Amino acid sequence: MRRLIYSAIFATVAVVTGWSQNVTGTVTCNGTGVSGVAVSDGINVVTTDEHGRYALQSDKMNGYVFVSIPRNYTVDMANGFNPQFWQKLTNANVATAEVHDFKLTYQPSDNYVMIIGADSHLAKRVNDRKAYQKGYIADLQYEKEIAASQQMPTYSMILGDLSWDNFWYAHKYTVRDFMNDQRKMGYPVPLFPVIGNHDNDPSVPHSPSTDFLAAKPWREVVCPNYYSYNIGKVHYVVLDNIVYKNDTLPEGKKARKGVWGQRNYDAAVTPEQIAWLRQDLALVDKASPVVVCSHIPSFRLNIDFSTWGSLLNIKELASCFEGFKNVHFVSGHTHINYNAHPKEYPNIMEHNIAAICASWWITGYITGTDICTDGSPAGYSRWTVRGDSLEWKYASIEDHQDPQFRVLDMNTVKGFLATDTDAIRLAKEFERMPTYEDFEDNSVLINVYAWDDDWKIEVTEDGTPLTTTRLHSIDPAYLLAYTLPQFKRPAKVSPQYHYGTFHTFKAVASKYDSPVTVKVTDSFGHEYTTTLQRPAPYTLEIPNKK
Repeated sequence: MRRLIYSAIFATVAVVTGWSQNVTGTVTCNGTGVSGVAVSDGINVVTTDEHGRYALQSDKMNGYVFVSIPRNYTVDMANGFNPQFWQKLTNANVATAEVHDFKLTYQPSDNYVMIIGADSHLAKRVNDRKAYQKGYIADLQYEKEIAASQQMPTYSMILGDLSWDNFWYAHKYTVRDFMNDQRKMGYPVPLFPVIGNHDNDPSVPHSPSTDFLAAKPWREVVCPNYYSYNIGKVHYVVLDNIVYKNDTLPEGKKARKGVWGQRNYDAAVTPEQIAWLRQDLALVDKASPVVVCSHIPSFRLNIDFSTWGSLLNIKELASCFEGFKNVHFVSGHTHINYNAHPKEYPNIMEHNIAAICASWWITGYITGTDICTDGSPAGYSRWTVRGDSLEWKYASIEDHQDPQFRVLDMNTVKGFLATDTDAIRLAKEFERMPTYEDFEDNSVLINVYAWDDDWKIEVTEDGTPLTTTRLHSIDPAYLLAYTLPQFKRPAKVSPQYHYGTFHTFKAVASKYDSPVTVKVTDSFGHEYTTTLQRPAPYTLEIPNKK
């Protein structure tokens, strides 16, 4: 509340005193001032005048000032990937004036590729950094080369949990180490980061200031924890929707080295951000596409596939986008894929994107194949932007053919689970272990990773159409990739990560050995077809694996 009151006072002061504010500077391109550029300290938003000058009266609490990169411009990229759209303030004393100038480069591009990844979870464990470099970093270079052949630049974002707070001190790996690794690994495209719950400092004790103080390393090393920028005709908004609490540990429970409390949090957007967001959006044409980037999804799906708002103040956040025609929320956190269309907000679509690290890098470490908890391969979402047209597609890190679904012969799956010694033992100990008894003989299960409401699925047996039923089910492939290998490891780690999948389908064939063909058509008319020759082995084999 104090900061909001200050913001209102300072906004008035800005009108009255002109250039007497304590944070001033210019935004230029080739020495010429650029007008109309939004500049902010995270509380106030002002725009540059006809000479490219700006002035802010800042409480300096956030410790930074940033520009919202305008359309047709870009900024310098430190180390080739780190956009220099922000600067740290040099003096915390409000009475001390300071100057911060920004330089832009004219680079018009309404057509480009945006790679949207989530949850890298680097922590110096299970060979995660090596897998990240050989997988995701190599894929970014591949995506950059493909886009360049089409004369389009490539950009990227990671939707939070770049690091893992539980290992910051035990493994000596923080967000600073993450940024250093990107430099050493040669991160090949511009990166616009988003803070996640695991990117907060877990050593900060619980207090009314925990959330602000825990995000301090991020603000000092990575970038502001909320900001905006424009690429082409699209306005991007980055939000921090984690209110980090780090409550006291229960009696008798011991934390890892350096961790003070429970590392818990609330999912919400703070009042300061809401106030800033309204100012930011006031400068945006409501006909422009807006992409809202945060870690925790704002909307989730129920088991019956209906949508619910998952933030504590979702109504307040959604109200900021009233009047905007085309709003896309992109998020990570869950390590699964799903798309949500909240009925209350028909102008908003949520894209929850599965993880770069799949299941915390564990499936790749123990089986050689990284699979997320919903059965999706480790990957990211590739967005192709042409003007105000947005097109997206889920991309597998391990398979450049970008498979959009998996088909399994449930006869062989059920046979394996009924006869394998470890699977039988696990079923007795693990209450969520599926048996698939409700799958009729000769069934096939189809997992369509990025399924959306307007997608179409067609299944045929020897040319005869089969009825498909959408299910909330565990993908059997995940049992081979994670559950059984974890159970058989010497430590007998509990295979606890089973939340079910929102995008599985069942079809029942008439014979056990007839081929089944599946054709999936996505939102943009792209068709993907495969034929399963049955009986089909129950395997993790990826035909086009690199």
